[in-house]
Amino acid sequence: MSAAALGIQIVVVFFLALFLLHRYGDFRKQQRMVLFGTLLAWYLCFLILFILPLDVSTTIYKQCKIDHEEPTPSLSPSANQTAANTTAMPTKRWVPTPGTRRGASLLCEHIKS
Repeated sequence: MSAAALGIQIVVVFFLALFLLHRYGDFRKQQRMVLFGTLLAWYLCFLILFILPLDVSTTIYKQCKIDHEEPTPSLSPSANQTAANTTAMPTKRWVPTPGTRRGASLLCEHIKS
């Protein structure tokens, strides 16, 4: 994942959970441990919801870059022998589900241009 996007999301999600706790909770009447536990629970739940799409899109982007990467030619004889042996093996690492195939192909087309 992109480190900058991850860092920004961590901070934004913390302040979102803090804002919601301030809006719906009463800081004066509740005990500190209850407030801290609620803040931690909301923070971790929101963090999963916000980081999961970032992780999926970053993974698809990296896979697309790997799929469209041009192999570098090698001149050593041992590399030619191993290259001849590995050409019969499939090169795809994963098969996308029918629902994600359109999005991944659009992302790959955007990377090419």
